Amino acid sequence: MTGKSLPWKSLEIDAAEELRGTLLLAVLGYFQSILEETTRKANQANLAKGQFLAKMSHELRTPLNAILGFAQIIDRDNSLSSEQQKYVGIINRSGEHLLSLINDVLEMSRIEAGQLILHQNYFDLYKLIQSVQELLSFKESSQEISLDFHIDSDIPQYLEGDESKLRQIIVNLVGNAIKFTQVGQIDVHLCLLSYDNNSRDIELQLQVKDTGVGIKKENLETIFEPFKQTEKGGENHEGTGLGLSISRQFARLMEGDITVESELGKGSIFTCTLKMMVQTKIEDFVKQPSKQIIGLQPSQTDYRILVVEDVKDNQLLMMKILSSVGFEVRSANNGQEALEMWQKWHPQLIWMDMRMPVMDGYEASRRIRQLEAENPNRQTPVIIIALTATAFDEERKAILEIGCNDFVPKPFKEAVIFEKMKQYLGLEYVYQESTINLSSHGTVNEVDNFEQLNAEMEKMPKAWVEELRKTALSAREKNLIHLIQEIPEQYFFLADSLNQMLEELAFEKIVNLTEGFNHE
Repeated sequence: MTGKSLPWKSLEIDAAEELRGTLLLAVLGYFQSILEETTRKANQANLAKGQFLAKMSHELRTPLNAILGFAQIIDRDNSLSSEQQKYVGIINRSGEHLLSLINDVLEMSRIEAGQLILHQNYFDLYKLIQSVQELLSFKESSQEISLDFHIDSDIPQYLEGDESKLRQIIVNLVGNAIKFTQVGQIDVHLCLLSYDNNSRDIELQLQVKDTGVGIKKENLETIFEPFKQTEKGGENHEGTGLGLSISRQFARLMEGDITVESELGKGSIFTCTLKMMVQTKIEDFVKQPSKQIIGLQPSQTDYRILVVEDVKDNQLLMMKILSSVGFEVRSANNGQEALEMWQKWHPQLIWMDMRMPVMDGYEASRRIRQLEAENPNRQTPVIIIALTATAFDEERKAILEIGCNDFVPKPFKEAVIFEKMKQYLGLEYVYQESTINLSSHGTVNEVDNFEQLNAEMEKMPKAWVEELRKTALSAREKNLIHLIQEIPEQYFFLADSLNQMLEELAFEKIVNLTEGFNHE
């Protein structure tokens, strides 16, 4: 009958259902195979990308290590003129900026892989801002622009957070403003949005305002995309096109964000918010040693240190740093030479580069640990500290797994090298005598005359004492200096005592000193 379908028999329905199931399985299997092949290719691509980035990290960081390292050595020379010191400072700051550009690419790869984390530490916010200002003022001086930094006085000086990421945000935002402002003004303003005394949580706002070329309305969001630059940015050939994207990711990781307002031809305002914590336990504050190491304390073991490095410039740098304070130092050009020298010379510590010809640092370290295990009574296991130009956590994990005690990334700070050796060898250093005088009345070695302190404190206005207490509670060093300068000359014991406490960052002592007075 035309136009009508015949009724399906049960066998036909079963056959159709079976065919449907078979086809469905075939389709699913087909898509599964495509997915697996795509995943395999993606994994291969990610592996190749990771290997490429690791190699580039090593190739770029290795010469930069020599540049920054020798700049640190030159900076120790007291015979340098002020102009020469300025030039060395420029080399240091420019090298650090180059390092940050290298890190841009590496950070973006971490972001794409979902591996971005915060590295918390204690730091001096004022010092950080000053270093950024010094770095960027060199770029600003080559253009007809004025660059002004302002930090509100109620912002605590010492914070706990990711100093490196905060620094990178500031450098990226201000550097971006300089790039797009040939003539005019750039204002950088850091202000306090909120501060919880109980939790020590603090919310900051960084605002960078420029009178540059401005940004088209349609580009206000695309500028935060990786590798995207405005037409003006592309013409300048500066940067990687990653700075703003990375900065926004960093800010969001710190529970904040970056927004932009702009008017074409008039300028832009970038506003960054982020959260950190106030550091009040100043005794836990990790402060860079102000005294220079000039030697080893006498009556210690003669320490034999082996430097394994195939790049001659970096080898010379390490030899210079270590021999200058009295270590007995020898060098090896590759892992094979290191293995032979370890067997003959028996160094107590080996600084081991990881990427070398003939035999790399991984194989050399592995063989040393294997030979030590086979002869446990032969000698005390040598300390092996890896010198690595890689920035990837996976490779650093592998370094520890093969038997290295620790690692130091390149480029390294001289102070880090000495601190690691002190940690593992238990040695003691001789430091250069400090030439700083706390006052014209002499140094207060111990602040223990509380009667005299209280007597002089009672003479000070109550408003001043209360301000001293509040300022010490928030660890604002610069504000404390101004308050101490307000003390009349006849109360020099109080001034000297507070100066001594401030020199030691003993803010808690200052707070305790004010406890006997009524607070508002």
